[in-house]
Amino acid sequence: MNKKQITSPQNNVIKNIKELQKKKSARKSEGLFVIEGIRGVKEIPSHVKIKYLITTSEVDEKELGAVKAEERLEVSKEIYKSISDTQSPQGAMAVAYMPTYDLVHFNIEAGHYLVLENLQDPGNLGTIIRTAHAFDFKGVFITKGSVDLYSPKVVRSTMSSLFHVPIVIEEEIDTYMDFLKQKGVTLYTTALIPGAKPIYDVTFEEKVAIIIGNEGNGVSERVKEASDHTVIIPMPGAAESLNAAIATSICMYEITRQCQKGD
Repeated sequence: MNKKQITSPQNNVIKNIKELQKKKSARKSEGLFVIEGIRGVKEIPSHVKIKYLITTSEVDEKELGAVKAEERLEVSKEIYKSISDTQSPQGAMAVAYMPTYDLVHFNIEAGHYLVLENLQDPGNLGTIIRTAHAFDFKGVFITKGSVDLYSPKVVRSTMSSLFHVPIVIEEEIDTYMDFLKQKGVTLYTTALIPGAKPIYDVTFEEKVAIIIGNEGNGVSERVKEASDHTVIIPMPGAAESLNAAIATSICMYEITRQCQKGD
């Protein structure tokens, strides 16, 4: 496909990409988001539709692999820098259509799931999704009011894992819990409350969801009441708490370890 040269920073496509980088409302209304960097673009799976592939003349497109786009655009270094969200732009980005998952069509199978309630830090969310991919979790459910899954920092932090884990967004916590319980999934949450068991003393079922709460406040009272079980991560040291991404990763590891040991 021939590349179209864009030389003006006032070009409508350039303005559109700036909006997509900065505003959740623009990403949501258009169903588009940005993936930056040579590795990020190269690792976009073939089933993901790409609207624009934008590069500078300095980029060797062989490094981008077999990625296909509806339009290929070439811009100057200056224009690329104006639309980049990174401190050290690599001269390659893609504007892709958001993967779409909803509860109506979500297939629950035996396996492990993750529910994130009101998570706010982009780095935490990206790391958690990457870890969920590594431990073969079958789906992630992110509540309304959480950090935007498709914000540039989250997308970079996932290292392309967001393309490999089914992720449902923008539903209330009650909706997710009701859906999972109807599908026979046992709900676990993490909270420092009486009766909570150390996570390594729990035997996890075939269908399990772990619910993780907000970085500062943890899970809501509603989650504590409605969950089937509550677990804690024992900490023999003096630290008061763990980072949300670290705590979630420990939970995912322990669930996976048990199941692999059982096999």
